Amino acid sequence: MSTPMDSGACCRSDLPMTRLLGVVLIFAILLGMRPWAEAAGPWQAQVVSADSKQPLEGVVVLAWWTRHVRSLGGFSEEYRDSQEVLTDMDGRFTIESRWFFSLNPLVFFRGPFIAMFKSGYGDYGWPGYAGSETWPPEKRKALQTEAQLLQLDGIVLEMPVLPNTEQRAKYLADLSGRISGVPHDRCPLMHEATMEERKALESRDRIRR
Repeated sequence: MSTPMDSGACCRSDLPMTRLLGVVLIFAILLGMRPWAEAAGPWQAQVVSADSKQPLEGVVVLAWWTRHVRSLGGFSEEYRDSQEVLTDMDGRFTIESRWFFSLNPLVFFRGPFIAMFKSGYGDYGWPGYAGSETWPPEKRKALQTEAQLLQLDGIVLEMPVLPNTEQRAKYLADLSGRISGVPHDRCPLMHEATMEERKALESRDRIRR
């Protein structure tokens, strides 16, 4: 036979804890479902020669995102998605917006990471960073990644001319290491362009010998 204490008081004492657990569970689910990419996009800029300040057409622009899983041992990282485009005659490009979701609260996403390649040119830079050591901390934090920077209007990136094969080979090696996590079939333009550059450099090296 049940009594008011059996059926009521005990349940009321457990109710706050039950509600708390429910709130925690809902929060965890929502946390896992939020888009964990660094930014929503789109990402865009104009690319010019650092020497002539003229637009660079045909620059391969590769953007990629990674998926991370938290664990007691740290974070695991794997390829999630990518997009590559060529700059137009005005040197402009646009990377489409991306949103990633996961029901797992231990999963988060990062990106986009950006790599660019045009034969004879080195890595891109943003002249606007000149003097950034004097910026307020909030501004430096707001512009510390490509994902944040390339959502602003009017961003112009510069690529320097590399005057010799040694510098070109070094940049090619550095670039290949940076994009090594992107499958070749997901970046065919970049893969083809870098392979052609490698063959050209090897041919020049044989001629010099």
